[in-house]
Amino acid sequence: MAGRRLRKVCQRLYPATFEMRFMRLHAEGKFDDMWEMLAEDAQRAWGGRDAFMRGMPRLDDDVELLDMQVVNVKVLEGWTDQAHQRTYRNVAQMVMRYRVRQQWREWTFDRQVHLVPAAGGWRTLCYPTRARTAASR
Repeated sequence: MAGRRLRKVCQRLYPATFEMRFMRLHAEGKFDDMWEMLAEDAQRAWGGRDAFMRGMPRLDDDVELLDMQVVNVKVLEGWTDQAHQRTYRNVAQMVMRYRVRQQWREWTFDRQVHLVPAAGGWRTLCYPTRARTAASR
């Protein structure tokens, strides 16, 4: 019983740690390091590492990521990404809370993210915006 509980805790912690690392790299502008953290479907949608590094939105110079927290983590047996018409199994669905500052203004927002299992852990489904998809170029 204790082993089962520990496994469930680890299932929830590791996706959160992964997402926080992904966002720290984003805030630091380390897009090359972020590439390997993308799910294969997301990599294909970007059209390659160089396209991702050019097209991934940057934080403005005066924007600072102050904090991020995991609000909720669920591991879903199955989940369908309606925007991309893809179904995945064993998906980590998380609500992340980010606190940012821009000059004197500070605010908090929540964002739902999805991670899919891959060799060695999790990968994020961070797709380009519709205007930036490789297919639309």
